[in-house]
Amino acid sequence: MLAEYKAGTDMLNDLKFLTLSSDEIADEKTIQAAVERLQGTAPETPVVFVAALGQTYKTLAEAGEKSADQDLVLASALAEGLRTYHMQLAQQVTSPAVFRETRSLLSGLFEELSDLLKGLCLLEEFTEQAARILDRYGERAAAIMVSHALRSRDVQSACLSTREIFQEPDDVWKEVQELVQKGSIPVLPLSLHGSGASIRAQK
Repeated sequence: MLAEYKAGTDMLNDLKFLTLSSDEIADEKTIQAAVERLQGTAPETPVVFVAALGQTYKTLAEAGEKSADQDLVLASALAEGLRTYHMQLAQQVTSPAVFRETRSLLSGLFEELSDLLKGLCLLEEFTEQAARILDRYGERAAAIMVSHALRSRDVQSACLSTREIFQEPDDVWKEVQELVQKGSIPVLPLSLHGSGASIRAQK
């Protein structure tokens, strides 16, 4: 379910934080329902954290394990299946005009994922850090999807997951604050919810 938190910062008072779980954004029906619920938060502007879509975490973990075991063919097939799944859903939940951008961003993201799997194959190991990075690819893809679904309904939204943003969370949080002030809904990967910047902003 949508988890809701209240927070205040030096710049903004009473921010609303919402979290979308994997089950809430698993298919066209659930994504559309989640977007409608986000629309219903108006006139407030929530900060939205999203998990990976559906069973994406599980599939990414399997792909990472197969790569480390030197089975790059199967790992690549799993990644391609995820790419197709995300592309098909994106086409269903975004308008044609927005989908062009969505497709471009997702294509770039899954190309990065392919390179990462090749690297794991060369290293022949699947560490906890590698698992976390793979999880973030799923969350970044979901953030693109949800933000663009909102934009397709003429709701101002910005996806802060088109690049690896986790090294400088304080800078990201400043961008989040600026977006909220403009009435634009920021959509972020769930992994960022536990960052120091996020925790400090919620105190």
